[in-house]
Amino acid sequence: MSSPIIILLPVYNDGASLACVLDDIEKEAGIIKTNIRVIAVDDGSTESLAGIADYEPLSIIRLTRNLGHQKAIAIGLSYIKENHPNSVTVVMDSDGEDRVSDIPVLLAANEKDPSVILFARRVRRTNGLSFRIMYALYKACFYISTGKKITFGNFALIPYPALCKLVYYTEIWNNFPGGIMKSGLAYNSISTERGKRYSGESKMNFTSLLLHGFGAITVFLEIIITRIAILSFLLILISAISIISILLIKTVTTLAIPGWASTLGSSMFIILLISFIISLIAIFIYLSTQSQRKFIPSLHYKDYILNVETISND
Repeated sequence: MSSPIIILLPVYNDGASLACVLDDIEKEAGIIKTNIRVIAVDDGSTESLAGIADYEPLSIIRLTRNLGHQKAIAIGLSYIKENHPNSVTVVMDSDGEDRVSDIPVLLAANEKDPSVILFARRVRRTNGLSFRIMYALYKACFYISTGKKITFGNFALIPYPALCKLVYYTEIWNNFPGGIMKSGLAYNSISTERGKRYSGESKMNFTSLLLHGFGAITVFLEIIITRIAILSFLLILISAISIISILLIKTVTTLAIPGWASTLGSSMFIILLISFIISLIAIFIYLSTQSQRKFIPSLHYKDYILNVETISND
């Protein structure tokens, strides 16, 4: 591996875990025989990130406010694209759950196919039962809504040519892995074990997981809108056929039960009307999003950077 390696770490109020991850990177640097630089994106932390300044070379991108780790990753990738050409970028969480020891595995896979984005897919999770249930529901909802399976998170290796294209996709602003899936860029995944958090508790509670899930699903908004529209039109068709059938049975045959036609017919008409309104709302929402000005990470990321602090041993 001759290309320099950039390790991108979004962090929010988790300096203790980040310091441990930096120690792991320093230990692993002897195995990875190439230049390594760490870029930490401080996502508007309100607590000090003391203890991380001993690692070199290190750049800390300080954001103007807390945006969430998906947007922090998009900003970090855009910064790397502009300031570190021809590098290989590894995106990972800064809490220890993404293991630094898996980076050589990703790099070895990259050497076999240097054009493909590689995700580290966790084969086993050690979270609590409630989190695992919620995560399983999230994956199920994602599949039902989009028809696609998502089995990985943020831990990924991105070759520089793919990075230069990826940062022009609006979708990574909402969800990094979903944006890659939407981009059409070639990607693959390899199995890895989940590490243990070094310090504190995970910031991913029910609310944040729910928002994260919605962010991933809305990346494929046009697929969702299309499915909603098709379902609505089917309901409209079924309702219309049912109403016609009710009228025929009532007027042509002697099978009608007193009062049933008006009750059932009214119910079908309500279903038809609701389905029609839902399909219109879905279409108008999609058209509205298409007319809005899109946020392109590579073009607009600087708006959220407060400053960049660089610690170098050069």
